[in-house]
Amino acid sequence: MRNIFIFVSLWPAIGLWVSGLELNLTLVNMIKYSEWKTWEKAQSFCREKHMDLVTVRDEKDNQAIVKHSGWIGLYRDEQTSLWKWSRGDEPAEYTNWRTAPYQNEHCGWKYDNTDEWRSDECDEKHTFLCSDDKLVLVKENKTWEEALEHCRSLVSGEPFYDLATLTTADDHHYAQGRAQQAATEEVWTGLRFLGDAWFWVGGEQVQYSELPSCPALRCGVLEKNSQTSFGLRDCTAARTAAACPPPADGVPGSEEASDPPAGQEGGSSSSASSGPPAAPAGAEEQAPPPSQSSQSYDM
Repeated sequence: MRNIFIFVSLWPAIGLWVSGLELNLTLVNMIKYSEWKTWEKAQSFCREKHMDLVTVRDEKDNQAIVKHSGWIGLYRDEQTSLWKWSRGDEPAEYTNWRTAPYQNEHCGWKYDNTDEWRSDECDEKHTFLCSDDKLVLVKENKTWEEALEHCRSLVSGEPFYDLATLTTADDHHYAQGRAQQAATEEVWTGLRFLGDAWFWVGGEQVQYSELPSCPALRCGVLEKNSQTSFGLRDCTAARTAAACPPPADGVPGSEEASDPPAGQEGGSSSSASSGPPAAPAGAEEQAPPPSQSSQSYDM
């Protein structure tokens, strides 16, 4: 996940999220490379270009990569050691072996079009699956507009990131878990009111029915320790933000072919318009009254 963290801090104490465009936040953002490498060299490559070799935490993650083949991030130090994921040496609580791993095979990989995994000697060569995290915590103090502009320029000036859209219960659960790493209690999301309408900056439909039609507080936040789905805050306050890397087909240098021993090909990159969204004609930004600084809502 590069060297950017999931949230960006704003002046008082809120953050901002940036989101991947169409993929659910809980699924794996996977990039397949058809170049053949040992497990260790594949790990080094993924850590340099992306976050790490792919982590598969549950059946939903496993189904997301079922069509692809190659090394995954699963390994053990020796025969009697526990299996761990390359990313953070996280213990593997979920596995799906085709057969029990052999004694001298300490790294995990998979064939395409199957959800079953195999073990192999780590010095053998396979294609490999890298991953990027869906949410990036940007630890800087910014207003909502500054956070949006910052997120859209995270990757060498190209607009591969955006403030996050959280449309499902799974999105909120995943984002709240990641938000625990933030120093602030709230993080910006891509929820915004301009003119006479609420919208997500990524273009997704706003599903909240209880949003006020004439709000004083016009920017959305995720509250990391609250049971509510979202909160509304003054857009000019400084808080943290979270960013999501782009989908796999938006990552330069990604390869979605099956498993031939060829070098990787460049993927087509997705884009978003740079800078804050333009307000509808006649729209005016209103400052909140001094007595009202926050509102929270259930989904």
